[in-house]
Amino acid sequence: MPEKLFDLKVEKAPYLRGALEAPASKSYTIRAILAASLNGKIRIVNPLFSQDTQAAIKALEALGAWIRKKEGSLQIRGFQGRPSLRVQSVNVGESGTLLRLILPIIALGKGEFKINGRGTLLKRPNKPIVEALLSLGVDIKGRGRDCRLPITIQGKGAIPGGKIFVSANMSSQTISSLLMVSAFALRDTTIIIKDKVVSRPYIDITLDVLRRAGVKVQRQGHSRFFIKSGQGFKLKKDFIIHGDYSSAAFLIAASCLIKSDVVITDMVKDKQGDRKIVDILNKMGARIKHSGDRIEIRGPFELKGIDIDCSDTPDLVPILLTVSCFAKGRTRIYNIGHLAYKESNRITAPAGELRKLGARIKIGRDTIIVQESSLRSEAAWAIGSPTLPCRQAGTALRPAVVSSCNDHRIAMALAVLGLRTGGLIIKNSECINKSYPNFIRDLKALGAKFTKILP
Repeated sequence: MPEKLFDLKVEKAPYLRGALEAPASKSYTIRAILAASLNGKIRIVNPLFSQDTQAAIKALEALGAWIRKKEGSLQIRGFQGRPSLRVQSVNVGESGTLLRLILPIIALGKGEFKINGRGTLLKRPNKPIVEALLSLGVDIKGRGRDCRLPITIQGKGAIPGGKIFVSANMSSQTISSLLMVSAFALRDTTIIIKDKVVSRPYIDITLDVLRRAGVKVQRQGHSRFFIKSGQGFKLKKDFIIHGDYSSAAFLIAASCLIKSDVVITDMVKDKQGDRKIVDILNKMGARIKHSGDRIEIRGPFELKGIDIDCSDTPDLVPILLTVSCFAKGRTRIYNIGHLAYKESNRITAPAGELRKLGARIKIGRDTIIVQESSLRSEAAWAIGSPTLPCRQAGTALRPAVVSSCNDHRIAMALAVLGLRTGGLIIKNSECINKSYPNFIRDLKALGAKFTKILP
């Protein structure tokens, strides 16, 4: 069914109040579906049902997994490490995570497999994972020098294993994908990282799922991994998915910017790197309480700019840019060069949209700097005095029509900003469904004022 297009009108929200259960983790859901499909007979409890996870279900069914949705859970019987193509090709939708994680799984099969996708994923490079699989003896070919989709694999029914040198300075997904299948390789596998590793917590999520499948991985930090061949690989018990910090970050940030009394539940302290959103906002001046699986926010807070290293938390950058527009002083977000290869260029794209609103932003190859956008600071800069008093307080950001850039996290970050400023229309907001289809419903339940504008 084709996706329903809509723009989103966002009005100023005077108050946010209520309790919500966080949406389930997308990262854990996709990895659990993949692991169970490789070899399992389990029930995944509380999975996320979004465009990306639905794409994972369809792709694994095409490879021979039996997957059924029942009472909000997923029942899965895997193909025991031997995928077989039941359709002409495997479509991964617009999910970069699914694409990279599924390629080595497909290489375990026998015969010709064609992998395709849609939207922005067609433009994204896949060279690191293709090069890693080629070094393992996999017959794989992508389009052009960057190995873009479509990708073709001539499966030989097995992966040899051995020593692999991997580049991880654009994404950690290559490492995760190789870890997922190494227990099925013919020989022991050693994965050696030859450069800087970004997004390291996502590797930890993969290792957490593998631990549940009984796979032992010897490691030296995030630079070297050893997986013994022939290990038993089987998920046996119910796999419970808990709340997603990447998605909950938008609810948390909104509650810090607006008068609020909000509780978010199912926020367990697992391997998700985006748990750092609580620490980052508290360092900026918020007073967020995180006890057990509950996060409590009573905003608004007077925030101040700080330096934030987002090498391991790239998904937080769009919402941190929104928050930074309302923080006093300067905020510097750095170690983010790899964000150029996401659903959009998450360095230039959000900066461009925020500038339309009057935000003061400077970008570099690896850094974004946001300067306070208050009316007081605007007046001070106008005459070169940083201490000029100004009778008008508040934000200098103005209403505008902005674009989602077809990026779900940019759309949601702009929506949070609109709750503070009002008068915002976000074009092509349907992309929100990629990771958090209930985003609009959940924030409206807290008191947000959203209106969908249909074409």
